[in-house]
Formats: sequence, C-alpha cells, structure tokens
Amino acid sequence: MKKISVVIPAHNEEGNISLIYERIREVFSKLENYRFEIIFVNDGSRDDTQKVIEELAQNNDEVKYIEFSRNFGHQHAVKAGMDCSTGNAMISMDADLQHPPELIPELIKRWEEGFDIVYTIRTYPKQISAFKRKTSTLYYKFLTRISDVNLSEGGGSDFRLMDASV
Repeated sequence: MKKISVVIPAHNEEGNISLIYERIREVFSKLENYRFEIIFVNDGSRDDTQKVIEELAQNNDEVKYIEFSRNFGHQHAVKAGMDCSTGNAMISMDADLQHPPELIPELIKRWEEGFDIVYTIRTYPKQISAFKRKTSTLYYKFLTRISDVNLSEGGGSDFRLMDASV
C-alpha cells in the first residue's frame, strides 16, 4: 500500500482546518491501495489554528503537525512539511480550500503514469474580476521575460504532487 503525504501550510486558518481534513479524508476513503498522512504546518497563526490542529491530531493518527514560533512564510512551511513527510509522494496544497482536494486522485494517477512532479494550473472562476485576471496574465508574462523559466499562466500554483525521490 502506497502512502501519500499531504502538506498543508496554515496561517490563521482555524475555520478551514477541519473542513480540509474532512474533504481529504473523504477523497482517500475512495482510493484503494493508498493511505495518507496530513502534515499541517502552522506558520505563526494568531488565531486558534494550532488548537484545532492539535484536536484533530489527538483523534486521528494520520494527522501530524509542525508549529512555527512565528510567521516564516509559505515556502518555509512547505519545506518543513516536506522534510517531515514519510510518504512515497508528497502533495502540497493551501489550507484555504482554493485547491480542491477532489483533484488528488488525478494527481496520483499522473504520478502512477511515471511523472515525478505533477502540478496544477490555476483557473479563475467567472466571478473573479477582469482586473485580477489581467494582472495575473501580465505577471506570468513578466516572469517568463525576465527569467529562463517559461511558466504557463496559472502554473505557479502550490497545489502539486512530487515523488519522494525527487
């Protein structure tokens, strides 16, 4: 049975922690041959995020956590979670539910096809303003122009799967 580690940085997300846990648990309940762990990384929250995470961890063996003493930033939180992950693959996603856990089976499918890294492309719902969409488009064009990396628009999402060997 393969194990998937789900790393979730959280900063002031007390209202989302239980929701994202339940949605991930539901996804994995339908996946045969996979077990999971969730590593929440509390990135210096000032609300009750840590309390909610600790309560979940007490009642669910698959929930682990790291608590930062202050806010170190999203990427440091992802890295800390990656360093503590024990799965065959690791998925990073945000706690704010902008990354739908229901896409996890598709990420795993692509990984099983042989891809070491599977990343998602962000799309914007129609209620997102034209200004936000335009500034996002300009951002990706700017990054592509000033660097050697050709990012697809929306390809900078932190919702991705990485093989543990990478």
